[in-house]
Amino acid sequence: MFKVKSIWHFSNLLSLDVVFGAMAGMLFFADVLNVVVPVESYLILGMAVWSIYTLDHLWDARFVSEKASSDRHRFHQQNFRTLSGILIFTIISGLVIVLLTPQLKFILVPGLFLGFMMLIWMGILHLIGKKLSWLKEVSTAVFYVLGISLAPFFKLLPNEIPFPFYLFLIGYFILAFVNLLILSFLDEKEDERDGFGSILQHVRKPQLKKYINFLGLISAMMMVAFVIILPSYFKIHASILLLLILFHILEFQKNDRGKTRQKLEASFLLPFILLFF
Repeated sequence: MFKVKSIWHFSNLLSLDVVFGAMAGMLFFADVLNVVVPVESYLILGMAVWSIYTLDHLWDARFVSEKASSDRHRFHQQNFRTLSGILIFTIISGLVIVLLTPQLKFILVPGLFLGFMMLIWMGILHLIGKKLSWLKEVSTAVFYVLGISLAPFFKLLPNEIPFPFYLFLIGYFILAFVNLLILSFLDEKEDERDGFGSILQHVRKPQLKKYINFLGLISAMMMVAFVIILPSYFKIHASILLLLILFHILEFQKNDRGKTRQKLEASFLLPFILLFF
């Protein structure tokens, strides 16, 4: 059991849990659209998500004047050169795979465009700092959902995209946004000590707690409505999102920083259950 916890903690430091959660999200949207995306798409998504998260953590760790407060940023401080080298290798390898794999041509242009816009926005947030820190959670949720739905969306085009896809896009965005708000709530002290901006620079903590619970309630009600109203094929997708948002809100009430963070990030693996249906 100790080894399992150690492995999971290490994967959390490296953001590998986020990577696999993103892959599960792509599977979710591929199943919603009833399309089969190339296996290489999952690999590229994983490499892209890991690169973006690692770049963000390395950037933050670089500008912490002293020893970072959080385990993740401290890990990136201590292994800065090694992780930077792996990051460069991953980015170059990803580009080569996309350019040389015929099965990935359908996402080459939209993928590069989304990645370019994301890097520009990350740069703006880091340069301007706390003035736009309230946008970090919103924009991260938007880019995350666009990234995991990109390949399934363009795999189906030019055929008609079913309306439930857009409903689930909104639902997944709210889920990702609530997740990020909870993490900002839990990381308040560490972010403040290290000088990182977050939504708590603009909203008081009790008020943020009310926002999180309200968004969770609204999202849960939406998913219940989807389960009732949508055709039978989409009921399992609505049920998965309902379980995820309820799990987030219940874990948030416990306010156990270490365990809550790991449990919430692990919960994004739930869409892998679609492999058995």
